Amino acid sequence: MAKRVGIVILGDEVLKAETRESNIAYMLPLLNEWGAEVALCAILPDDVSTVVRHLRWYLAEVDLLILTGGIGPTPDDITREAVAAVAGVPLVVHPEAKTCLEAYYGERMNASRMVMAQVPDGAVLIPNPLSAAPGFLAARMAVFPGIPRLLREMFFWIKPLVEGKRGARVTLYSQAPESAYAEIMRETKAGFPGVSIGSYPSLEGEFRVRVVFRAEDFPRAAASADFFTEKLRTAGMEISRRQEERGTDDEP
Repeated sequence: MAKRVGIVILGDEVLKAETRESNIAYMLPLLNEWGAEVALCAILPDDVSTVVRHLRWYLAEVDLLILTGGIGPTPDDITREAVAAVAGVPLVVHPEAKTCLEAYYGERMNASRMVMAQVPDGAVLIPNPLSAAPGFLAARMAVFPGIPRLLREMFFWIKPLVEGKRGARVTLYSQAPESAYAEIMRETKAGFPGVSIGSYPSLEGEFRVRVVFRAEDFPRAAASADFFTEKLRTAGMEISRRQEERGTDDEP
């Protein structure tokens, strides 16, 4: 089961601002809900050598890479070639993918469309209920289409691969400026090892800043947030709102 996950978006059209990228915003909440630790997100061009080089680096950092885009039938769709190179295996026509595509296209089937039946040797297919052209899993890389509607129809296939324990989180909202509590935050981090604390300012809305306390268990996250709150109040600043999210292990 994969705990650390990376996301890689492929496509010149994204880098050149010809297509608005929306898949990351869809995947991140689900992966976090399933208990995965998302360690990296990247957008890469349609260049095989560049993609291969970066995928090798990323695989050293994560248990599973999720790739979207570049598995269509045209020459700029280079993802399957790059993944095969990283896996060290040839591309082969998967018989099940071939059957699905032939059934979907019928008399319209041609050599270009048959390209979408090619996967790295030994890959497992990810079913596509809408257009028949499958994604695939090979060498810790799960590859999906870049079209958002297709991704959303297919994405839950990987849930069993990344399902883990969702951590706990406490979020504090305040009008206090960051510079006023930076030392309090350092003191809290030092006193609560294992708790991740992040400070996020806002220029609009009902609060000036939110401070997030993340831990594997709720009591630890809550204790660090309580400590921070008390220190803040002692310094003459208040918390306007508190939001709590229990982790998997804290739920009844």
